[in-house]
Amino acid sequence: MFLLTKIVFLGVGGWISDPLLGYTSFVIVNSSGNWILVEAGEGVYGAMRKCGLQIDDNFKGVVISHRHGDHVLGLPTLLQIANHLGYRKMLIVSIDDVIEAIVELLKASSSLNLLHLVDFIKIGFDKRVRVGDFEIEFLEAIHTTPAASIKIIVDGKCIVYSGDTSYNPKLIEFARGCDILIHEASTYSEEAHRYGHSTYKDAINIAIKSNVKKLILIHFYLWPQPIKTPINEDLEILVPYPCQQINV
Repeated sequence: MFLLTKIVFLGVGGWISDPLLGYTSFVIVNSSGNWILVEAGEGVYGAMRKCGLQIDDNFKGVVISHRHGDHVLGLPTLLQIANHLGYRKMLIVSIDDVIEAIVELLKASSSLNLLHLVDFIKIGFDKRVRVGDFEIEFLEAIHTTPAASIKIIVDGKCIVYSGDTSYNPKLIEFARGCDILIHEASTYSEEAHRYGHSTYKDAINIAIKSNVKKLILIHFYLWPQPIKTPINEDLEILVPYPCQQINV
């Protein structure tokens, strides 16, 4: 039986990117139609609706890599809408630091009354949890605040997302042989490392060494993103746009 897994990119930029790019966020939909949201920056619910998605019974949870605003600021609105639609519980998977920040964010936005809608799943680095059909594993990223790279296994497919990180050699083994590596490519200069970010060359290096089938560059500050083709002809590279859907 052919299992169709797909990724829908809601936004592809970073906090200081052109607003037309949106903030990095994507949805993984499995062969049964169940789906999870990865990252929930400002305007994420609006991005979902523009891309044809709505909170429904197939929505199984949110996975957050770290506490920066372009990854969490959309959560109060997401919860407000979920409450309005009668959605009972929203699973949020992340590290301790992020969960503490989300509670403070709900307090700051006068949304603590929505805390009853949330079930937090705390996950440590190098640990794995299951959310419905999705297996989720975290690797410690190299960033300016505690952050995770994320591996998601579903329908026999392996998808790794770097999150925000400087060049991290540990990602090579973490992503080894996976179907897709979604890796940030914030800038072209190695100055990016000072701010806990990667260049597109870093991303290509990780992808080639980990032998992934496809590299997807995301969280880029400049638009359009010029990419030089690597020598490795077996590596497919995609620079997505908001609402683009790909099959895994």
